[in-house]
Amino acid sequence: MLKMRVYDDDNGKGQRLSVMQKDYEVLCISQITLYHSIKGNKPDFHTAMLPKYSRDFFNKFIEKMKNFYKPEKIKVGAFGTHSVLSLHNEGPFTIVFESPTKRSNNTMKCG
Repeated sequence: MLKMRVYDDDNGKGQRLSVMQKDYEVLCISQITLYHSIKGNKPDFHTAMLPKYSRDFFNKFIEKMKNFYKPEKIKVGAFGTHSVLSLHNEGPFTIVFESPTKRSNNTMKCG
């Protein structure tokens, strides 16, 4: 994510520079509501990682980000809280990073 070239260079040529090259900050926020399926008329979170595992997983992700980039540039939202966020999404596209789906013992069981 940090090396993906999605920003214009100084000459306006698109997708030439990365977060690291631009020396930008990164805000990392855990948000389970993005990982759901629809069951009837409501969201279903049974395939999401259990909270007792997800906090550790998120913390390890943050640690890797800080080891790979400037730690002071990695900002972290509070884990597992209700938050009010405002997003200014600039650009012609949004990129979603997902890892391959893999069922493990760390997910909630349906049923």
